[in-house]
Amino acid sequence: EMEEPTVKVAEEHLQDAKLEMARPIIRKPIPSPPKDLGLDPNGQDPTTIVLFYQYVEPPWTVKEHRKALNFVMELGRKHGVTGRGRCAREGLNCTLTGNADGVRAFCQGLRDWKELFEETDFKFTDGLEHKKRFKALTVRKVDELVAYGLEGAYAPSLSRNAAVNLEADEYHKMMADPDAVIIDVRNVYESAIGHFQPPKQGAELVIPPVRHSVEFPRW
Repeated sequence: EMEEPTVKVAEEHLQDAKLEMARPIIRKPIPSPPKDLGLDPNGQDPTTIVLFYQYVEPPWTVKEHRKALNFVMELGRKHGVTGRGRCAREGLNCTLTGNADGVRAFCQGLRDWKELFEETDFKFTDGLEHKKRFKALTVRKVDELVAYGLEGAYAPSLSRNAAVNLEADEYHKMMADPDAVIIDVRNVYESAIGHFQPPKQGAELVIPPVRHSVEFPRW
């Protein structure tokens, strides 16, 4: 159990945080667009961006994989969504843009298609400038969602994963725990752009010296 001063440090880091925007929406209704969402500074329809990934276990068959790729592309075109994605037999990973309603309709379409996507934690950011949208929708057919070199039988089992998911405020409190260790599983370039920084005398931050994801398992 953390001592009171440590908890106080964590709470100070959360003073300006909008925790309602960080709560997972797994098996919860997709949130409505903000009511005060108007035009962007140039008088155009603002952009919404959504990031998500969803692993599949057992993996899709070759036929299911092909159908999934086709479905995602068609769903994106239907709702005017653009962006980048990776579709593997182990699941789907996307960063997509569009208007607020279209992006949410796309995510709901995934849930209506397969109950699996009720487990997906869609992360929305609204009110960006119109020009921030991707020009087109591209979803690549790949072997892995993240190129760790662990596809197929080498992939860790999700059903046997004993990890505990933390809410945003719980994570911040753990960052202030001097007995905790945070391992950044991204590459050094991404970590240099931005990473969680524990407070002084808080958790130990470890950034593995890997330039590409495939190097991480060897680390």
